[in-house]
Amino acid sequence: MRRFFLPAHARTDDRIALTGPEARHIASVLRLRPGQAVEFFDGQGGVYAAVLQTADKNQVTATITGTRQEDTDVRLPLTLAQCLLKGKKMDLLVQKATELGVQSFQPVVSRYCENHGDRDHQEERWRRIMIEACKQSHRTLPMTILPATELAQIDFAPFVHRLAAWEEEQLAPLPTNFADHPGPICLLLGPEGGLHADDLQALRQAEFTTFSLGPRILRGETAALAAVSIVQYLAGALQPAAGCNPDSNPSAML
Repeated sequence: MRRFFLPAHARTDDRIALTGPEARHIASVLRLRPGQAVEFFDGQGGVYAAVLQTADKNQVTATITGTRQEDTDVRLPLTLAQCLLKGKKMDLLVQKATELGVQSFQPVVSRYCENHGDRDHQEERWRRIMIEACKQSHRTLPMTILPATELAQIDFAPFVHRLAAWEEEQLAPLPTNFADHPGPICLLLGPEGGLHADDLQALRQAEFTTFSLGPRILRGETAALAAVSIVQYLAGALQPAAGCNPDSNPSAML
């Protein structure tokens, strides 16, 4: 079933009235018609079953037929701290991180970053991409996108687990013991040019554990998606929703 984002101002009791890009998408792009059943999510865990009443590019209205609250609790909430990548690679990571259940996305400005785009417009675009990814993946709680921040200025104190992929790490694989100890995770990936000595010093001061993703040279976006997928699997975030035991340790199956 098609799912759409529901801003707080668009709902009055059991009636929904959407305008702007979301209305145009429903009426003009998807060509949905009155009488069709759809779902809306409010970004707070609420999901609303509804039936379209009108479908015009200027306004779409619907009547709510049912509501439910989806569980959004996570044992090991993951923040992806990604040093800025060039071009549209960050767009891709925002989309895929949303689909993979990353809780927060922290763009990082490090020594070798080559992304010098308009930060305000980038953040606005990333939020649009993130909402679209929520709709596609049926994620009810949007990923938080934080402002791009200098590495040395980020407060890593709230994180129980701090992991950083480093291209020159020769011995340590990605740790798995974090799965036994609930708490927030920060996973940091460097830019195309890698991590500078100053970056590593900042990470060591913040008590990060560095790890290797293997002997092959990976593109920045490949490394990030591989690391996120592994961490989310170990954290139990990729287990089937039905019958998932939040206290189980997926690492025991590796």
